[in-house]
Amino acid sequence: MPPSRLRRVAVLVLGGAKPLDVGIPAQVFTTRASMPYEVRVCGAAPGLVTGGDGLAYHVAHGLDALAWADIVFVPGYRFPDREDPPRAVIDALIAAHDRGARLAAISTGAFALAATGLLAGKRATTHWHYARALAARHPLVQVDENVLFVDEGSVLTSAGAASGIDLCLHILRGDLGVAASNHAARRLVAAPYRSGGQAQYVPRSVPEPLGERFTATREWALHRLGEPLTLIDLARELLERSQRSVEQIAADVGLGTGANLRLHFQRILGTTPSEYRRTFTQGE
Repeated sequence: MPPSRLRRVAVLVLGGAKPLDVGIPAQVFTTRASMPYEVRVCGAAPGLVTGGDGLAYHVAHGLDALAWADIVFVPGYRFPDREDPPRAVIDALIAAHDRGARLAAISTGAFALAATGLLAGKRATTHWHYARALAARHPLVQVDENVLFVDEGSVLTSAGAASGIDLCLHILRGDLGVAASNHAARRLVAAPYRSGGQAQYVPRSVPEPLGERFTATREWALHRLGEPLTLIDLARELLERSQRSVEQIAADVGLGTGANLRLHFQRILGTTPSEYRRTFTQGE
């Protein structure tokens, strides 16, 4: 690409598109002196697109924007597991990829990329709520629900909406370097860097207990599903809300040593207690 030409970003708005998912790439890559990008928001055709959450979008461009773009973002949309996008959309995504454009999905936008077949045999992620549905609908995709984003080179996917910011900053960092990415993060008041391999911070499912011995415990837990119920969740809360050391927190939650707490954090969340604390306290 000639260095003088602006990098071209298309944001593809599908029916039921989620407003935050649409806004993230449009705002991150907005054209300004520090950002050599041009953004076009498009749909299957120019005009009105009914979105999710009570909003609609009037897009100026149709699928021709995908033939123009260097990067195509597919924001998340509602009910992605019910049906694939229109054939014309799928064909336009494939054609964009074939001529060298990168395709990047935010949240449930991964379903649209999977429908093209371009994720077959590749790792991908999506919002944790839809991870199993993505794996069931597209069994050739290696779905990883425990990461914030996955970069497979020409196709990239991210988890829920906030991780779309992480994905955009990751792309920006690769295009323009760390300084530009950090500058954009400050403008967005966002964490400048969260590793793609970091786990989505969601409660883990409670295994079905066996036998009658744990009936009372099960009933107690089922009535408190909105509350933290695990040692790791308590440790996370203490890391976020207290100044206690990792060793002290490990003792508080019954894990004994800081080494043991670090082991469980890495296994369950894919990060360390110190990294987790920095993520949730750097804005304070």
